[in-house]
Amino acid sequence: MRRLLALSLLVACGGETVASVPPKPPAPASSTSVSVAPAPAPIKRRLAIVMMSRPSGFVETTVHADGLHEEALEILQNGRGPKVRSRLRVDADGLVTSFEATGQTEMGVPIEERFVREGSVARWTGKEENGEAKPEGPATYYPRAEGVEGFAMLVQALEKHGGKLALLPAGEARLEKVGEADAKGKAGTEHLTAWSISGLELGPTRFFRRGDGSFWGVASPWFSIVPEGFEGAIDALVEVQRKFERARQEALAKELRHVPTGAVAIVHARVLDVDKKQWLPDRTVVVKAGKIVSVGTGKPPADAELVDAQGKALLPGFWDMHAHLGPSDGLLDVASGVTTARDLGNDPDDLDDQKARFDAGTAIGPHVLRAGFIEGRGEKAAASKVTAETEVEALAAVEFYAKRGYEQIKIYNSIKKELVPVLAKAAHQRKMRVSGHVPVFMRAEECVLAGYDEIQHVNMLFLNFFVAPDTDTRTPLRFSLVAERAAGFDFAGQPFLAFEKLLVKKKTVIDPTLNAFENLFLDRQGVLSTSVAPVATRLPAQVRRQFLVGGLPVPEGKDQTYKDSFAAAQKMVRLLHAAGVPVLLGTDSLAGLMFHRELELHVEAGIPAGDVLRNATLGAARVMGKDQTTGSIAVGKDADLVLIDGDPLAKISDVRKVVTVFRGGVRFDAAAVYQAVGVKGP
Repeated sequence: MRRLLALSLLVACGGETVASVPPKPPAPASSTSVSVAPAPAPIKRRLAIVMMSRPSGFVETTVHADGLHEEALEILQNGRGPKVRSRLRVDADGLVTSFEATGQTEMGVPIEERFVREGSVARWTGKEENGEAKPEGPATYYPRAEGVEGFAMLVQALEKHGGKLALLPAGEARLEKVGEADAKGKAGTEHLTAWSISGLELGPTRFFRRGDGSFWGVASPWFSIVPEGFEGAIDALVEVQRKFERARQEALAKELRHVPTGAVAIVHARVLDVDKKQWLPDRTVVVKAGKIVSVGTGKPPADAELVDAQGKALLPGFWDMHAHLGPSDGLLDVASGVTTARDLGNDPDDLDDQKARFDAGTAIGPHVLRAGFIEGRGEKAAASKVTAETEVEALAAVEFYAKRGYEQIKIYNSIKKELVPVLAKAAHQRKMRVSGHVPVFMRAEECVLAGYDEIQHVNMLFLNFFVAPDTDTRTPLRFSLVAERAAGFDFAGQPFLAFEKLLVKKKTVIDPTLNAFENLFLDRQGVLSTSVAPVATRLPAQVRRQFLVGGLPVPEGKDQTYKDSFAAAQKMVRLLHAAGVPVLLGTDSLAGLMFHRELELHVEAGIPAGDVLRNATLGAARVMGKDQTTGSIAVGKDADLVLIDGDPLAKISDVRKVVTVFRGGVRFDAAAVYQAVGVKGP
């Protein structure tokens, strides 16, 4: 699961803008017959939505002569997607005067959103937000519902107001031109200008305009919206955007990395021994050339650069074992103390580029472990650049990732069951791990027997007991079925005990992503997400709004059932951990900040904090075969360290109080790195 598609839909559209000025009335009739020109025909446009090179939806817009903008948006990706119909009007200054949207979110939650500005009063209502304001200066409403016309009108308004504008309900947006590009399509070549808006996401929102200033589209490795006929231009435009993003990240790296010229001594630290799960008080840890060279109570080297921990907690850097790295995620990870991230599905070219730049120091980010994403094809399949429908294609897919040095493969929902053992055998022959979702028409125990080393997501474990041979789990049913039935699951029954025994025997690892299911099962529309609530005030206003959408649609009378099912998910993880099944911690959500929440959820499940911190550091390193060089604070290991102003053994939520992070001996001030993506420090 990826973060809400709405984050990617804050992007451009194409064509002219018509202000909402009513047409002049016809002249009064006279004795002389005068012909009246017909009203101008509406301007219609259709944009293609492409995800990872796969056509995944469309946007149709109609701009009427009276200034009404109508839009229809539909996406089908990974068996789900939003469907939205909206109407919007702006005034002569480009400011929104009215907006309304209906439809459904990615997960099928109903959308009802309305805004109206009458005189000096602006009011917004809907299932997620309600309020009013009297802005003192120019301000425009930014729609919450997925769409592109609202973004297009925002760009026009920003240009009319000097590139800076207050947003309603809250926040501020800034417009900046960053370069130029050419797009080649079936109808010819268009020369475009490249722009970005800050204030909508945790990083710039990038898009393209035509030379006359009208909107054209968006191109990114994950998600693109372009005029129909220009799908073939996406790859070239993505590379243009990569150039701009690389320049931004390189500038931040120069500003925020502190590279020592010699030894660094961290003095007066409380060092966590993650194996023994206890503090070692008043230690001095000396780091040189990216390695830990001593840990003890003696005096630091005379020539060492000193970092006085003042009794703060020093832990090994955290390992997020379920990431999908985007442009701002490296910064969020490092600021949060995550010094290693395992990416479980991405554009391979983009991922390889990010890893190389993180390692070279031209961008800020963790050490990266890579899993090669392999999916089937079809309407319900997830978008992927690497797919397999035959044995030949399966072998080629594994070879593709093996040649790039990937540590493992990840098998996804639409892979045919007969290809699972083929993929597993080929990966193991190349010393690669095998993990993934449980493909459609299979059960988790079948995957384990076919060669899986690891299973992603706790719902896949429950589905082992809930699916029939013909159950199609490529839709949101793979979530709702667990939400409906996990509450009454019999953990003392023979089916579960036999499954648990199999996992232990096969040394199968689980990556439960509890925070993702907290969002799905517990979040309610219009209420700030439970998982983000502890850090909500630290987030930019427009980013906070994205966490009001809610999770799964909850049938009437099932509210408590869904809550009990999440408690059952936590119980599943606790029981498997107690039985000796290796449990990893991963987000599959907002990088860094949600990793802290994942730690909390494992402790809330009943796993001791010391075990959770070990699983998040040395335990993860052991799973990946890297525990001899990293994962704990010991002589000879990599200097991946996080300094925390608290005691996470006693209070796990103290993991949020990150002060300083070392990634391979390079030092970062956590608050400064957070600020680079608009997040306030702890």
